Amino acid sequence: MMKYIKMIRRGDVIIVLLLMMASFLPLGVFTYYQAKANDSDLQAIVKVDGKAMKVFDLVDDGETEAFYYVDDHGHENVIVRTGTSVEITEANCGDQVCVRMNAIDAVGETILCLPHRLLVEVTSDQPVDNIDGLDVIS
Repeated sequence: MMKYIKMIRRGDVIIVLLLMMASFLPLGVFTYYQAKANDSDLQAIVKVDGKAMKVFDLVDDGETEAFYYVDDHGHENVIVRTGTSVEITEANCGDQVCVRMNAIDAVGETILCLPHRLLVEVTSDQPVDNIDGLDVIS
């Protein structure tokens, strides 16, 4: 065991520590973008196979509205907006994972029904500004 410990050099430890710190960089960038999103103009988009089927404006008006999705294969989902949150309340899929998920109300949160290829995603209708020239490369 001591033979292997003697093989570790100071540079190896520095590289491992730098890689560990860099692994948290995506979390920081995502959190920053989410904090910069304008929470007053939120939308929930219901997509099936990548095509937008319904857009809910998430406003605190105290109203409840429902969208019933039925396709040619007999897949059925009920998506309900209550105030500023959206959830799937009913589905005829076997696993019921989408129904058991909590309601979503923040930018970036999603509900996915895999058997029906249905996605409910909360987005901000105002794009986030380019933050100090930050792009994917940097």
